[in-house]
Amino acid sequence: MIRTVFASLVLLGHAASLTPAHAQPGAAAPGLFTLEDRIRDWVAPLVETRDFSGVIMLRYGDAEPVALTFGYADWVSGDPMTARARFPAGSISKGLTAAMVRRLIGEGRMAPGDPINRYIPELTGYDQVRIADILAHTAGLPRDIAPGTLADDRSNTLVAWLARQPAPGPGPHAYAYSNLGYGLLAVAVERAANARFETLIAAEFLVPLDMQASRIVRLGAPMGAAVPRGFAAGPLPLDLRAPMPDSPALGASGLVAPVGDLLRLADAVRTRRVDLFEPDGRMAGGWQVEQLAGETIYTVQGSVPGYSAGISILPGRDITLAYGTNIESYSNWELRDVLHALALGLALEPAATRPATDRLTSAHLEAAGAYSGSPYGPVVIEQTESGLDLVLTERDWRFYLTPTGPDALNWRLFNADFSYERDAAGRVSAIAVNQRGLTGPATGWRLERADLPPLPTPTPGMDFEN
Repeated sequence: MIRTVFASLVLLGHAASLTPAHAQPGAAAPGLFTLEDRIRDWVAPLVETRDFSGVIMLRYGDAEPVALTFGYADWVSGDPMTARARFPAGSISKGLTAAMVRRLIGEGRMAPGDPINRYIPELTGYDQVRIADILAHTAGLPRDIAPGTLADDRSNTLVAWLARQPAPGPGPHAYAYSNLGYGLLAVAVERAANARFETLIAAEFLVPLDMQASRIVRLGAPMGAAVPRGFAAGPLPLDLRAPMPDSPALGASGLVAPVGDLLRLADAVRTRRVDLFEPDGRMAGGWQVEQLAGETIYTVQGSVPGYSAGISILPGRDITLAYGTNIESYSNWELRDVLHALALGLALEPAATRPATDRLTSAHLEAAGAYSGSPYGPVVIEQTESGLDLVLTERDWRFYLTPTGPDALNWRLFNADFSYERDAAGRVSAIAVNQRGLTGPATGWRLERADLPPLPTPTPGMDFEN
């Protein structure tokens, strides 16, 4: 969910006791352990700061995959992370939705030019919204449905809500990523095939691909056993908390899979048993074709609150990589780029680490208020029982701001350092932001306080300090 908009443990002082990364048993091709060691060494500092936790698997050719585990399946109880852990895979699910649509098109049961209301007639104003445009995110549909909007996760509830919303005009529109659009595709698939979406995906893909430890779930449904507990940045003593609620995302999300099954999905995409390649060389369903150091890479990643996952295929090196994580932090957004560079033997600086967490003080709380100037839209810094939350008001997404020193915070979703600027009366009037991310140069931006009354015009003898 949040990844596509933007590009986020144990007690304090016990970092030295964190479980080290280790390889699970399995044969590997010669030279692969060098890559394994590079990944382990590069990621380890992020585990110690509670900014990475999960499983990374790599495979060379047809050799058995090697699994590296990091952190904990539950940072509260201390349950260890295992290679069998199953992760919500977010937008990786879109590839299965797109493949199902393409399969029905190949069977003549759907057509790219069909309007969506051919399959969902309740959407009376959607006769210009075509299947092909929805697949390509050019249908002009909204990005998401806000959490709590729908009474339940049934397909008909989604349709009834959407039927009350304004319909977009004829497409194609400019590219605008839409989870809602893939929800519509899932409902259209159900109507065209006369079967529940989850059942179709299991029967057509998960079982034939031997992904039988995976499943498709709807929002709020039990995810099953072996799913690590998801976390986001939070207050001391754990430095973590539960993530925010997810948005309804049938068809756009819902895949829960062990990383080994993500490697099986990668094999199916590579061999076109799941065919997502377009005639012009691009890919459907959220997959991308990238070039790095003269190498072609087929890759996809996704996230939901508290989790992320990714797959990369490097055909020129015969290497496949996949991962799942259970801490929502800045390491998630660039992890696959790091894995690509490590797999290709490129020079890579160490991971950018964030400042250490400091004690929350009353002075930190003085930043509470409304701000303009954020590249992510209007924001509010809101005081809560545990400290300060940064709220992106257009979507009501909220993130804990970690105190890192006097008049200093860190937004761990992006490793963005906030430094207070105070006016003559001592009020927090602005915040300078230095966003470093995981790799590469830092970028700066500035939050301007939008809810402070102006200071009175100074007169002789006036002293704002007293």
